[in-house]
Amino acid sequence: MNKGGTSSVDSTRRWLFQTAVLALLVALATPARAAAASDRLRVVTTLHDLADITRRIGGDRVDVTSLTKGRENLHHVVARPSHLVALSRADMLVQIGLSLEMGFLPGLLENANNAKIRPGMPGFVNVSVGWDPLNVPTVVSRKDGDIHPDGNPHVNLDPRGGRHMAARILAGLIAVDPASKSAYEARAAEYGQELDRAEARWDAAAKSWSGRKIVVYHMEYDYLARRYALEIVGTVESKPGIPPTPGHVARLVEKMRAAGTVVVLTAPWSNSGEVERIAEATSAQVVELPNQCGGIAGTDSWIAMLDLVHDRLARAFGTAAPKR
Repeated sequence: MNKGGTSSVDSTRRWLFQTAVLALLVALATPARAAAASDRLRVVTTLHDLADITRRIGGDRVDVTSLTKGRENLHHVVARPSHLVALSRADMLVQIGLSLEMGFLPGLLENANNAKIRPGMPGFVNVSVGWDPLNVPTVVSRKDGDIHPDGNPHVNLDPRGGRHMAARILAGLIAVDPASKSAYEARAAEYGQELDRAEARWDAAAKSWSGRKIVVYHMEYDYLARRYALEIVGTVESKPGIPPTPGHVARLVEKMRAAGTVVVLTAPWSNSGEVERIAEATSAQVVELPNQCGGIAGTDSWIAMLDLVHDRLARAFGTAAPKR
């Protein structure tokens, strides 16, 4: 026992109580929404990517809030009282799934006391349903690092992911608001046409990328690599979610030197001094890519984010950038 202080369990309970009280006070103190917005569905998404696609399909029928800012390591998002307030009022929640949000969302849902957005209810939308995941482990063990039992959750970084996420969000909006079905379907069709054009230019830009060698900091860009047959030489992390050890770095440097020209892909959260030192030791080029919308200038939408990803990779590989 911790006789002289407060245990972590007690601290957690106190935080949850305080946030629950705060949510109640805010709900009581905040005036009702203006009449123009009163009929909108209140949608909470875990990522900006999901917020963007929800707005594209929902139009003026939705009021969307994202729980993340755009530059976070999505495995270590910190739950905040404002998240609890948003979830307590939501008509619909959209998550990536595949345990990406496991570190912060379950506790928030438990304390939001909102039956409409609990798993199994129409207002709970998991966009990874029906997805073909990579990196599904045959054995789950903590000694292997931060392993996701159902596979790689970074669906939002697959160039084909936008179409899948949009279909799941459309189904969720219709389930929660069936009266607006035709309007949602019309907007989804328009978004689908925009995706057609985007996917065509991405495929054209990447037609000569097959076999290009990359190193990733974290396993965020595995879907991107699969899409264009890029060869992943290694990861900067020793294991998923585990920072690199000196021995691991030394082995990675040896592999990179043997592989020849390698491009290192890193997200804003992981573009660290360690990455810089590895690049210096191997003469590799470091390319910072977004891991979600909003984290880098010019990535306010999911399509714009993927445009930027393809632009930066094209420059790194010395190929023509996508023509917009």
